[in-house]
Amino acid sequence: MSLTRIAPEDFVFTNDDLSISCWRDANGNPVVSPTFDQQTVSYTVNNTSGDVINYSIGNPANIQYSRTGANKNGNAYQRAVYGAIRNIVVGDANADITWGGTAQPSFAIIAVSKNIPLPLKPGSIKLGNLTDDSNITPPRILNCGRAYDLKPAPLVNGNYILGYGTGASLGLFLPDAGLILAAATSTNFTLSTSNVTPTNHVFIRARNTQYNYSMNPSFISGSSGKIIHRDWYNNPQTYITTVGLYNDNNELMATAKLPRPYNKNFNNELLIQVGLNF
Repeated sequence: MSLTRIAPEDFVFTNDDLSISCWRDANGNPVVSPTFDQQTVSYTVNNTSGDVINYSIGNPANIQYSRTGANKNGNAYQRAVYGAIRNIVVGDANADITWGGTAQPSFAIIAVSKNIPLPLKPGSIKLGNLTDDSNITPPRILNCGRAYDLKPAPLVNGNYILGYGTGASLGLFLPDAGLILAAATSTNFTLSTSNVTPTNHVFIRARNTQYNYSMNPSFISGSSGKIIHRDWYNNPQTYITTVGLYNDNNELMATAKLPRPYNKNFNNELLIQVGLNF
């Protein structure tokens, strides 16, 4: 068996980011620009054959509570909801949820459906005229992961520029928790998920003098050990269908199937890119 050692420079590592819309129709297919039906506080994509909840909103009046001031003695439901969100976001029963340097006793909670894969993609959110500032400012790291401020999005030629929010902070975008906390809500709402897959790209080279003779026993005569077809003596033809990757102990670690057989002879060379996703 003929093996060729792969040079270190033929390995390239990347993080491939597949970004798709969060919103799903009744069949689970992404919907890029949906309209929403409201069902109490849950929102489903309109015009579908069934109801699939995409996100839910907690009304600001339901969670108004502060550890100090006039709202300190709010009802038990208000305190419980605020406390639950606080535990998720900051993980400290003695802390407040803040943005813009100010404690926020009242805000809306937008919770993306648990059926939507996390994390959400920074720079993809548009809530009314708000977007995050992920392309300008590094995130704060809270108990629930990354936190970006929601700010007014710049408007250029009639289009909002996402991820470049500027001005006063009006909420938090928490992509790792699937939560948005905002002073106000809107059903003019776009958002994407982020699926980052680490990938090793391996470049395999078959030079003109390599792999021109088949490993298949039918290539030669079993009795004489000679190439069966006389035309192949000076112009052998093979068809590469599979690439095998071996370790230093000649143990097969991975295989890659080519989309079609590729002809190989002394007059051509082959460069194959193999992607290893894990």
